[in-house]
Amino acid sequence: MDTINLLVDLRRKTPLAALTGDEERLLFELYVMAQGHSQILVTDVYKVPGFGSRSRSYRTLVSLRVKGIVAFDLDETDRRKRHVSFTDAAQIIFSSLS
Repeated sequence: MDTINLLVDLRRKTPLAALTGDEERLLFELYVMAQGHSQILVTDVYKVPGFGSRSRSYRTLVSLRVKGIVAFDLDETDRRKRHVSFTDAAQIIFSSLS
């Protein structure tokens, strides 16, 4: 029961409360990816399982950007590549998990 209460409390926290289920799931998938990579490319998001298509995962990622949870940064050596970085709002969400 304590776990359920924790999840409900966490879900109500801002900015997590403003996310859809897909956005929330993608955010935590990105967090896990970040633990194993120095940088996450936008194209890495296409490999996240469960979104069905590249366009759906990209739309969800863009939605996270619009909500201020992630940002896109251009690669300095190859301007065609964009990296995904976490904003302060994402850091607040992640720190609340600790």
